[in-house]
Amino acid sequence: MKKTIALATLVAVSGLAHGQSLVIDISMYDSYNFQGDPQNDIANVFIAASASITNIAWDVTISTESPSWLEEFTMGFFGNSEIVQVAPGDAFTGSFVNYVGDQASSIVLGADGMLDIEFYEQFFDDIPGGIDTYIEAGSTITVSYIPAPSALAVLGLGGLVAGRRRR
Repeated sequence: MKKTIALATLVAVSGLAHGQSLVIDISMYDSYNFQGDPQNDIANVFIAASASITNIAWDVTISTESPSWLEEFTMGFFGNSEIVQVAPGDAFTGSFVNYVGDQASSIVLGADGMLDIEFYEQFFDDIPGGIDTYIEAGSTITVSYIPAPSALAVLGLGGLVAGRRRR
């Protein structure tokens, strides 16, 4: 009986370990200055406590104020431990230019489950104190993640081990 309960718990919890995705609307944010500047917009998003982020995808439409270039727009994730430069090599000003892409991630969130995303200019701050890049309506980031193992999984594994030792 104990082995059956432990196995049932393990099977139930293993379903929770599958990857999940969260789509984040970033249309309301803009890019002002260099990384860390207090004027920069930062999105704070709850994902899941101690979750492992496996992929970051974007479908972003941006416009820049002249003389700022599209390639300067950068998104920094989790204290800027990972960055996304959506328009590398586009050294020109643009309006309503769409970029789609993704990259693997190795971010492991803390116990609070919060992911911060800073929007900033990477190479030059062409408009000090003003908005360099506008993130247009419909722009999204999709974060793929695996939730942390729950305490229930640990109990299930403990039950399996206890069942084996009795034999």
